[in-house]
Amino acid sequence: MTASTFIARILGPVLVVIGIGLLVEGETFTVIAGDFVRNGALIYLSGLIILAVGLAILNVHHIWVWDWPVVITIFGWLSLIGGIFRILATSLVQRMGEAVIANPRWLIAGGAATLVLGGFLAVMGYQDIWNETARPPRRRTSAAKTASATSQTAKRPRRKPAATRTSS
Repeated sequence: MTASTFIARILGPVLVVIGIGLLVEGETFTVIAGDFVRNGALIYLSGLIILAVGLAILNVHHIWVWDWPVVITIFGWLSLIGGIFRILATSLVQRMGEAVIANPRWLIAGGAATLVLGGFLAVMGYQDIWNETARPPRRRTSAAKTASATSQTAKRPRRKPAATRTSS
């Protein structure tokens, strides 16, 4: 399993659940987010956690190719920047958070975007498992059969024939 697949298998389902939660429990989220934004210590602590997550992703996955894994690299960089921003500009984050919470459109847009991103990463992360169940079982190649046959007929030490054995 590649690093891209591993990270997508973790981030995808987590983001799907967060996105569904934002869309289904919007009012509850608004209350929680309001409490969160008013607490500078929580913003700082979340900055430390998000910074660590961003660094962890970028240390194992810094891939800039024009394919789906670049989404994970971008996510890592955004986490890194977001963590630094929360640590160094906590009061600014509080003011921005209050403005976002005040507008319910941001909640719906954020929930939809999170759900789509999570769904995309989940599909990309688990596609090999889903494709394996759709394929018929693989047949062993002739090389695999030969390797299997030779391992079964490995040379064993032979006994001397009865006529050549000496009796004592």
